[in-house]
Amino acid sequence: MGFDLNSIVGHVDEELICPICADVLEEPVQSSGCEHAYCRACIDKWMLQKQICPVDRSALLAAHLVPVSRLMRNMLSRLKIKCTFSANGCPLMLPLEEFRTHVVSCEHNPKVVVLCNKGCGMKVPKDELARHNCVFELRELVHQQIKEISELKVKQASEELLIVSQRRELELLQYYIAALRSTNPVLRNIGEQLDRYSLMQWGNGLPLATVRTWGSLISTPDTPMHVMVRDGLRSCGCPMHMLNLMVDRCHEDRWPEGLMTLDLRRENHHQLGQYVTRLVPSLASGKPCVVVLGGDNIHMPENLRPSLGLVMIFVDGVDEMVQEALPDSEFL
Repeated sequence: MGFDLNSIVGHVDEELICPICADVLEEPVQSSGCEHAYCRACIDKWMLQKQICPVDRSALLAAHLVPVSRLMRNMLSRLKIKCTFSANGCPLMLPLEEFRTHVVSCEHNPKVVVLCNKGCGMKVPKDELARHNCVFELRELVHQQIKEISELKVKQASEELLIVSQRRELELLQYYIAALRSTNPVLRNIGEQLDRYSLMQWGNGLPLATVRTWGSLISTPDTPMHVMVRDGLRSCGCPMHMLNLMVDRCHEDRWPEGLMTLDLRRENHHQLGQYVTRLVPSLASGKPCVVVLGGDNIHMPENLRPSLGLVMIFVDGVDEMVQEALPDSEFL
C-alpha cells in the first residue's frame, strides 16, 4: 500500500512510516484527534472492519481523516526511492510522487509492452518478445475475432427480434391513437400538425429528386410492391406512426384529386414538374421511388397538393438532384 521501505535511499523518520503496512506513507492522511498518520488506501481498508485508530485504539471515523501537516509533506517530498527494476539495470532514484508513473513505463520493466520487431506489429510484454511467434499469435487473434463476430451476430439476431416485437407494439399503439384522434377534433388538428412536422423532419434527410418521365409512373402497385415500399420507407427512417399511412398512399385512389386518374394526370401534366420530390432507397425490384410531402408542396394547386404525403413509384426517369434541403419552417 505504501512505498517499499527497503527501496528508500537514506534514513527515514519513524513518523513517515505507516503503522498498518509498515512502509513509507503514500497519499497520507491523519486523524484529526490523535494525529496519527496512515496511507490513504491502508486506513480505508482498515476502517471497513474497525472504526478505531490502529495505533492507540481511539475512535476513528471517515470524517476524522484530514490531510497531513505541511511539515510531514515536505519531509516526504525530500525522500528518494530506487526504481523497482534497479536490479534489472535502472539507475534512477526518484521523488516519491514520480515513482508510480515511472515504474509503469520503465524500459527495464520486463512486462512493459513493446511492438514486435518481427513484422506482425503486435504489442507484447518485453520479457515474452524472444519467444513470441507471429504466425501463432496472429492465428489466435483471428480465432478470437471470429468468436467475437459470432457472438455479435447472435446478439444482433436477438436485438432484431426485439425490434420486430417493439415495432408491432408501436403499430398497435398507432391504431389506438388514430382511434382517439378520430373522435376528437382538437386532437385531430394537433395530430395532423405533429404528423406534418415529423414527416418534414424525416424528409429533410432524404435527397431531392428530379422526375424526368412522369409517364413511367406506376399508379396501381400490387401487394409485393407495397411490401417493397414499406421496407424502403422503414430502411430510410420513416416515422413509425406514419409508415402505414405512407404505404397506403402509394395507390392512385389515395392521391390528390388531380392525380387520381390517368386522364387527370395528362390534363395536369404541365404542372407535375413543379412538385418537390424526395428520393427513397430503390425498391428490391430496382424501380425508383419518391415521396411527395405536403410541407414541401404548399405552392402546388389544391387539387394536386397532398395533405401530408404520398409515395410514387416509377419504372424509370428519376434522378437524384444535388440541392440543399428546405428548412423545417417552410411548411409552418
